[in-house]
Amino acid sequence: MVTRLVINSVGDAFAAALLLLESAREEVVWLVPPSIHALSRRYGFVERTRAFVQHGGVLRGILEISRANVKEVQVSLENSEDIRHSDTRYNLYMYVADRRGSVSAINIGVDENTLNTPIVAFWSDDPTYAEYLLAEFERAWSHAIPIAQRIRELSK
Repeated sequence: MVTRLVINSVGDAFAAALLLLESAREEVVWLVPPSIHALSRRYGFVERTRAFVQHGGVLRGILEISRANVKEVQVSLENSEDIRHSDTRYNLYMYVADRRGSVSAINIGVDENTLNTPIVAFWSDDPTYAEYLLAEFERAWSHAIPIAQRIRELSK
C-alpha cells in the first residue's frame, strides 16, 4: 500500500526528511535551495548525515554554492557528502531515500526559508514517484559542477 502525506511547513518537511535519512540504508539524494540547506545544517542533519555515511550510505546533493554559503557546504563535504553546484533555480526541491521514500516540495519563490515557512510538500513511500524524482535529480546532477571546481571558481 502506497502512503502519501501533505506537509505544510519547512519544519515538518525537515522532520520527514530526517526520518527518511534515518531509515535509509544505501543512498539519499537531495536538491535544495541554499536557505533550506543552511537550516538543515542547524537542525540535526549534520550529525545524521555523518552517521549515515559512516555506516556505508551515499549522500549526493545539489544546491547553489556562493561565497555566502561555501563554509557550511564545506562541512557537508567533510561529512563525505558528494555535492555539486548549480546556478539553476529549480522549482522542485527534494529528498529521496533508497529509491522508495521521498519528500518533495514546489518552491514558490521564497528566497529565505524558516522552520515556519508555509509550503506544500509531499511525503511518499511510492517507489514510482521516487523514481520520477530520481530521474529529475540525475538530469540536474549531469549539468551541475563538482564542489571542488566551484570552490576554485569562488576563490579567484
